[in-house]
Amino acid sequence: MDAADTAPTPPARPAPGMLTTLAVAVLIGSAAGFAGGWHWLLDLTTHFRWYWFMLALAGLGAAGAIRRPVAGMIFAVALAINACDLMPYWLPIPTVEAADRRPVRLLSMNVHRVNRDTSAAIDHVRGRRPDVLAVLEVDDHWAAALDGLADVFPHRVIVPRPDNFGIAVMSRWPLADARVAEFTTTGFPSIVATVRHEDGDFRLIATHPYPPFDGPATAQLVAHLDAVAGEAAASPLPCVVAGDLNATPWSRAFRRLITAAGLRDTALGLGVKGTYHAELPAPRIPIDHVLVPSGTVVLRRGVGPGVGSDHFPVEADVILP
Repeated sequence: MDAADTAPTPPARPAPGMLTTLAVAVLIGSAAGFAGGWHWLLDLTTHFRWYWFMLALAGLGAAGAIRRPVAGMIFAVALAINACDLMPYWLPIPTVEAADRRPVRLLSMNVHRVNRDTSAAIDHVRGRRPDVLAVLEVDDHWAAALDGLADVFPHRVIVPRPDNFGIAVMSRWPLADARVAEFTTTGFPSIVATVRHEDGDFRLIATHPYPPFDGPATAQLVAHLDAVAGEAAASPLPCVVAGDLNATPWSRAFRRLITAAGLRDTALGLGVKGTYHAELPAPRIPIDHVLVPSGTVVLRRGVGPGVGSDHFPVEADVILP
């Protein structure tokens, strides 16, 4: 037996094609959303922009460590694609000097209809004391619990339903011209109202469209948010949109809404934080939103703790234009 027979066997390295195949898959997943108008599954890939970014970053590191330049270049392209979409959410926005106006605290909360324990959600609302509250998935059980907040919110519009599309708006200030709107043929209600704020009225649209679980549902989602955009754009008052939009900031429906309505995501410059699924560690995606007009000063924006729902609540303190 010679020395060569006793030398330790070097650890196996991944086959050259394995990492490259993974890189191509990550690149396809990262870029597929640009063709989201062709098929709903392609648009669905955009919801996981943060995860594509992390996979591309890890893959680029692995490619460098084991010297796979082709895979590294592919991962780098995928990383750049995702970074372009994510960057606005992490780059700080220049501070704008706000007028001497009282901030408005807005809270949107999907309570998850099948959650029968209302105490955590009600306690969270009482602790945070928002000025205006939008609540999604309200049935009769939740409507009764929300009525218990009458001391905090003397002005309320509550539309319970036996499915996941009941909705409520609750406010410290009077609600004028409040109406229940149906933005698509699904018949799912939204609430549109003028909030009589002491420093100036503003319009509120609380809404919860169909989730994009297949082609027709995705078409309903896009049509719903297009109609919301039309309502917001036509408002003579500053307009706020709040709710579970079933759309991440990088999806086609969300981009169309923001562009057509001239709205701004309150999360811009403050980071990406997932709101769904609250009961799972991953994947979590940001589909609950508070959107405000351009020119709004966002003082704070945060994702709240678990309240027994499959969504986390979203809150923003803003000074509206």
